[in-house]
Amino acid sequence: MKILLINTVPLEKNGISTFILNSAMILSERGIHVTILAHNLVDTALKIKLEQNNIQLKQITDRKRHPLSYFNELKNFLRKERFDIVHVNGNSTTMAIELWAAKLSKVKLRIAHSHNTTTQHPVINKILRPFFEFSVNGRLACNKAAGKWLFGSKTFMVIPNGINLPKYKFDVNKRNEIRKELGINNKEILLGHVGEFNYQKNQIFLIDLLKKLPSKYKLVLIGQGNVLEDLKDRATQNNLKRRIIFTGAIDNVQDYLNAIDIFLLPSRYEGQPFVLVEATASGLDCIVSDKVSHENDIVNNMNFISLKDRKQWEFRIKQYSTNKREKRSSDNIKILTQQGYNAYKNIDKLINYYKGY
Repeated sequence: MKILLINTVPLEKNGISTFILNSAMILSERGIHVTILAHNLVDTALKIKLEQNNIQLKQITDRKRHPLSYFNELKNFLRKERFDIVHVNGNSTTMAIELWAAKLSKVKLRIAHSHNTTTQHPVINKILRPFFEFSVNGRLACNKAAGKWLFGSKTFMVIPNGINLPKYKFDVNKRNEIRKELGINNKEILLGHVGEFNYQKNQIFLIDLLKKLPSKYKLVLIGQGNVLEDLKDRATQNNLKRRIIFTGAIDNVQDYLNAIDIFLLPSRYEGQPFVLVEATASGLDCIVSDKVSHENDIVNNMNFISLKDRKQWEFRIKQYSTNKREKRSSDNIKILTQQGYNAYKNIDKLINYYKGY
């Protein structure tokens, strides 16, 4: 069985990439021939990691800047390699580009995997709908909301965004180590956020929110993105530089989750972000935008609040207790396992789906 996993967003530190990389690693462990297709320049360290895990990487023309060249190059690659399955991961019917190329190349199973609940390109999404429906014959989604958004009344399978759960178990020693590294004392409360710095993730909301909170509240923002410098400027303008920590992109998010007291996600829209599963496994309470699917509240640790109601965000932050974190983490991991958020078990489910077509 030859599988091509396609990323419709750049292969870097983001949710869809996390799913693809996690899946590819486990599929390769299972002895399955897997290739990842990316349309951006991939980090050298990631290339080496993929090679060490017997995962092939194919880089082609930029999808957004040169869609026609991208389509033709993809089609030629598919005809040459003769994949059994093309598994496209994205947010909208723009996946028709990859699915149509796969159909023309006589790929047997052509999967669209929905990872969000909206698109920034609604007109294009509507135009491409007929091509999408004509080309797709496998439908997957990270949760029900994402599936209904893309597939409507059509049948689809939900495969939750599973993680390596034990990796995120709360560790008090790691908590103390990271807090010391960040300069956070025991009396201070560390608010945290992980995500690409962009319009969707809406980190600017957190900077404005922090300004209204007492000085004992600090904020760590983990990630990178095209609005990073704007956020730093906003922090400076509001005299918050000493209360906000920008870590950049890191490979040990689980360690930093230990150090955080409350996790915040003010996204303008969202399907099922991995980071909410990770934060839950770490035993964190989360305050989340009401634009995020409520399906994410697996263990009743989330408050969904309108982005228009900043006072309520402030109130909820001040109400949270950080006691019994270790027990909550252990209990949450058990529930997450039962509810299907174990990455290894989810890949078994995915393989069965592949084989069943």
